[in-house]
Amino acid sequence: MLGLVAASAAMAISPSVARAQGSSNKGQAASQAAPGESDKVDVTDLEKKYWAQKDTDFSVVQNRLYTKANRLSLNLQYGFLINDQWSDGPTLATSLGYFFSERFGVEAHYQSTSSADNKALSNLKAQSGTANHGKIKGYQGMTVNWVPFYAKMSVMNSTIIYFDMAISPGVGVTTYEQQREAGNQEKNAPTVALDISQTFFFSKYAAFRVDYKNRWFQEEIVRFRSPSASVNTETSQTSVLTFGFNFFF
Repeated sequence: MLGLVAASAAMAISPSVARAQGSSNKGQAASQAAPGESDKVDVTDLEKKYWAQKDTDFSVVQNRLYTKANRLSLNLQYGFLINDQWSDGPTLATSLGYFFSERFGVEAHYQSTSSADNKALSNLKAQSGTANHGKIKGYQGMTVNWVPFYAKMSVMNSTIIYFDMAISPGVGVTTYEQQREAGNQEKNAPTVALDISQTFFFSKYAAFRVDYKNRWFQEEIVRFRSPSASVNTETSQTSVLTFGFNFFF
């Protein structure tokens, strides 16, 4: 009789125990699934931006170590004429600039060139001839500096060089000297300029700079032995490669 009562009690209790065990097992399963669910990342917004027509929401992290914005710059350089048909000449160049931002600035330029006969003209003169030409003496002008490129470069995995490249259109005046047997005559001509410069920063206040300076102007060329008669007026293009240092204040 006692055995039947115990069996009945066990049968009555077992459904509730089963339910409790089921709930416990579900809780354990949920606790085990929780870490997996927490590792998931919602990339819906990123996917929408990826397929967007414009990428204005994205930008490159610059992390600029050296800045130019709202600073003055003084540039001192030395270089050479590189494309004059009849002349060679060392060039001294200096400029004073101001940057309104990392991308834009203005710069005033002064350039002095000591043009002399190159080998081609010396050989021509040795044959009792010469060329009708003018020699570049200097340039003064203004440019607007646009800096579209900024980068970092690793050197032998030991150091980082920060540099940028500027494109600088401008206007100014070129001084040249007409070559005449009776005496040379100095002339000035309005000039259009387009410079490309590369600046390598090595401190907050100084940088190494390389410039490729281009000038276009209308040059009046006269005959060497009859200067009163003008030969023609032609568009001349002068290029100068200069190297030097930028100092920032």
